[in-house]
Order: sequence, then structure tokens, then C-alpha cells
Amino acid sequence: MNIKKKASDYYHGIQNYNCSQAVLKYQQVNYKIAEQKIQSFARYGGGRAEGGICGALYAALSLVNTTQQPLLKTKFEKKAGSSKCREIRKTGKVSCHTCVDVAANLLDQVNLLK
Repeated sequence: MNIKKKASDYYHGIQNYNCSQAVLKYQQVNYKIAEQKIQSFARYGGGRAEGGICGALYAALSLVNTTQQPLLKTKFEKKAGSSKCREIRKTGKVSCHTCVDVAANLLDQVNLLK
């Protein structure tokens, strides 16, 4: 049986990736991401991304051009309730695993538009 991997499967999985790394690892082939870049995003998990935004969203935004970023951010906020890690976690309505999948799936949608 062939089971499609989800981005959240990489989140705290065997390689212990944080949220931003999990999004990059999931999209590694689609966006030709070097392993070194994935490792460099270790510092952006747990609300430590620029401006306190969700690390999963931060990783997704790093992969798209600046014209696509506002739409990606808006769509993420609709699903997660906010773009800020602390606010998302405070409500408890959306898990970090879900944020990882949402960010990665939004990238899948953007990738289809290319």
C-alpha cells in the first residue's frame, strides 16, 4: 500500500524537524531545496521566525516570490486564525501539525499555478 506522506510527518519525526524545516523538507523536490537550507531553518521554529510569525508560514513565504506572499499569508491566516505563532498556539484550535500541513498544501496550490 502506497501512503502519501504529509508535511506534518516530518514534524518532530525521525529527523526531528521543527515546523519550518518540515515544510521545506516536504517541498524539497518541488522547489529544489538544498539540505543545507533545511538545516538553516532550525532557528525559525517555535515562534522564533521574523516578527513572531509561524515557522511553517515563514518557510512557505521564503519559497514564493513577493507578489505571491500576501495571498499565501491571507489564506494561511484564514485556516490557522492568525499568522503569529503565539496567537495560533494560544487559541488551541489549530495544532502545529495542522499549520505545517496548511503551509505545505498552500505551496502545492501555488506550485500548480506556475
